[in-house]
Amino acid sequence: MVIHSEFLDALTPSSIRNITAKIRDKAAQGVQVVSFAGGLPSKEFFPIEEIRKINDQIFDEEGGEAIQYAASDGYDPLRKYLVEFMKRYQVTGIDYKNILITSGAQQGLSYLAKGLITAGSVVVVENPSYPGALDTFRAYGARTVGVDMDDDGMRMDHLEQVLRTNRGNVPFIYTIADFQNPTGRSMSVERRKQLVELAEKYDTFVVEDGPYSLISFNDTVMPAIKSFDKYGRVIYSGSTSKTIAPGLRIGWLIADHESITKLVYLKMRDDLQVNNIAQRQVYHYMKDCDFDGHLKTVIEVYRRRRDLMAKCVKESFPEGTRVVMPNGGLFMWLELPEGVDTLEMFDYVFQKNIAYVPGQFFSPDGSGRNTMRLNFSTSSEEQIERCIPILGEMVCQYLDSHK
Repeated sequence: MVIHSEFLDALTPSSIRNITAKIRDKAAQGVQVVSFAGGLPSKEFFPIEEIRKINDQIFDEEGGEAIQYAASDGYDPLRKYLVEFMKRYQVTGIDYKNILITSGAQQGLSYLAKGLITAGSVVVVENPSYPGALDTFRAYGARTVGVDMDDDGMRMDHLEQVLRTNRGNVPFIYTIADFQNPTGRSMSVERRKQLVELAEKYDTFVVEDGPYSLISFNDTVMPAIKSFDKYGRVIYSGSTSKTIAPGLRIGWLIADHESITKLVYLKMRDDLQVNNIAQRQVYHYMKDCDFDGHLKTVIEVYRRRRDLMAKCVKESFPEGTRVVMPNGGLFMWLELPEGVDTLEMFDYVFQKNIAYVPGQFFSPDGSGRNTMRLNFSTSSEEQIERCIPILGEMVCQYLDSHK
């Protein structure tokens, strides 16, 4: 007998993980796919030796306590360290009780969706936006409404129109302000300030998702939206998945004390606590190892791969292709000539064992048929130089065949 409910029956698989499944199927047949589709950091930079030594240190110093039940709000030394860490984003005036440790940023988004979304809720997002967030918000019954973007991020004039139209039904606005997934764009400082004021004006919250903020190619870290929060309207979501390793599943939420307490109660009814070992691994790595040196190495390699990918795209893709050049993060967004349907084209390209993500997967309204997201973090320079021209040639062939 299969379990059944209205909630479970409405769930659908992740669109990007469907691509991952196709890649795994080919790998099982001994075929290697060059994937520009993943949202992954490169595993070549995972600090394996440091983590191995930290594990020994943890058990030498703490013994069984490190694998005992623990507090639901998180490992206090890590929470206290994050208070200082957040000053990198100009977030001050918080203490460790403002922080809840989560099993990755995705769990934090799930808690906020579960706790804030009710029947008839409208969650306002960038268009395009991160599909993992879109899927989560919809799973809890929200309708997602997209706000247009330009090169300075979410357009505040369009956002205010959406908030005015849906006044009273918007529990929160969701944004990735730095090196956004999928476009790589960053919100300007002025718009960050405006966003806080609009949240206050329309009595809603901002959920600021910041997984890519430190992966900056111009040696600057933008002030978080949270740093401009005079009203307690911004809930910040952080993570070490893109800067240390995603398998550790360490994220955090920052909000006022009372809100964190309510979210802790939710966590008590979910998984009780985040993995004790992982919390300690991240704490000791960030505090005692050369985290900044590690980050500098990652940034230098990602910057080179971005530059090479942009060069190859400009040389091989059809005239009229627009490259949104990111100043950090993991992704490059391409706007292709009208007439290209990147979802329809995917299987045609996949025959050559190359993968990307069609832009429609990121759209709350199904738009963006002529767009695609490319990841430059996980592919070698050789793979980029060899396969991006093939991808460009196939886009040209597709266009010619659909004239």
